[in-house]
Amino acid sequence: MPGLEDELGDIVRKARAGRGIEVADLVQRAGLTERELKALEVYTFRPNEAQTRALAQALGLRAEQLWEIAQESWSAPDVPWGVGDDFTIDCLTNDYPEHCYVVTARASGDCLIVDPGDEPERIIATATQPGRRPAAILITHRHQDHTGAVVPVQRATNTPVFVHQDDEEGVTGVPGDAVRTFGGDGEINAGGVRLGTLHTPGHTPGSATFVLRSGGATAAFCGDTLFAGSAGNARFGYDVLLSALRDKLSTLPPTTALYPGHGPATTVANELERNPFL
Repeated sequence: MPGLEDELGDIVRKARAGRGIEVADLVQRAGLTERELKALEVYTFRPNEAQTRALAQALGLRAEQLWEIAQESWSAPDVPWGVGDDFTIDCLTNDYPEHCYVVTARASGDCLIVDPGDEPERIIATATQPGRRPAAILITHRHQDHTGAVVPVQRATNTPVFVHQDDEEGVTGVPGDAVRTFGGDGEINAGGVRLGTLHTPGHTPGSATFVLRSGGATAAFCGDTLFAGSAGNARFGYDVLLSALRDKLSTLPPTTALYPGHGPATTVANELERNPFL
């Protein structure tokens, strides 16, 4: 299982930048020196409990959860690599590292390819193993590390590519008749597999989460909206990102398995209990 994507310094930096708090203001409110805060954000200073709790209060984060991160005692739960008895999940992690997921229906062999970021030959080989047939490509957001291999993978598999309309630029180069855009929350039919779509912006304008339900189990492929114990960079608005986390992802069933674009998989229940942003 990969280590957590974000450390304490990443979380503090993201929250400080998102709330527009200047370094001088935050150090005064948290009882740190400017040198200590800057060192914290590059992982070379570890605050004590009182300082961590003061940081949480100043940044609007949950104190107990932030302190757990500060102690490096946070770990992700074991998450199944399947959805009920009907689907398997392969996680292909490239050198970036970014995760591409290949979700396969056991009965039909139809495959959904989520976020082909790099290593197209490896992705194609996984999705075309004997008994498998690529059915669709799903893009959670437009960034290059998640879309870098979409053109060669689509060309080799001749599959439709699903992307939120506000992030369509991420699939530039894919033939127009293969692109399927969607808007807000809803449902899509991806090569015969029905999935829910949640518009979860904040990291990008068109960041989306794909939700697959089967046999009482739920899986959500959330890109860079949420990481285990943290959240993505709020490049499209911090309040928008928090709303996506708190009003969309956290309302999924607690047993939902969350498969992010980086770092380990997790569950909604674990994030509700332990993520400082929620």
